[in-house]
Amino acid sequence: MEIDDQTVEYIGENDGFFIRYLLIKNDPNFAFCHLFLNGQIIGDQNEACYLVTWLSSMRNVKERIADNSKLLYHREFFNRNDQELFELILKSNELKNDFNIESDYLPVLENEVWNNCHISIDETTDAYLIMMLEIDDKIKFLWKGWRQPCAIDKISRLYSVVIDKKVIIETIEKVLSKLQPSNN
Repeated sequence: MEIDDQTVEYIGENDGFFIRYLLIKNDPNFAFCHLFLNGQIIGDQNEACYLVTWLSSMRNVKERIADNSKLLYHREFFNRNDQELFELILKSNELKNDFNIESDYLPVLENEVWNNCHISIDETTDAYLIMMLEIDDKIKFLWKGWRQPCAIDKISRLYSVVIDKKVIIETIEKVLSKLQPSNN
């Protein structure tokens, strides 16, 4: 099923953080839901998701930002560039023989850093590595496509955007209130 952009709804800031969704008629369990970061879709726009899983994951992201954002920071993040931040988080979940040789100089942080900063929404985002961390009371998202269906020209390229926590929380809350199964 291909998405008709005329019936899609958008919630959030179009240039930073927003969510696009389309409910599927006659099937309240599935929808087309996609996160957009800095105008870039994270996932395949024509891939539907299991709504209960997607909503649960987005609720988890919102709670980490709203209630536990201090866990999204580590002292080793201070004064690092985007590539170093990404590698620090990734390295905290890798085996030593999987480390990027170019990041050998970076310390290996505890696995909690990965658990706190990595985002996995559902199967629609499986082709991406997505991280979030707190910087100056804002959230920095870092992402990299690592396989298709990510566009080939975006695979292995690192992207980032910094968004106010309030914008993210409000956007996710609006989406959750609209898409809760009890509201369908």
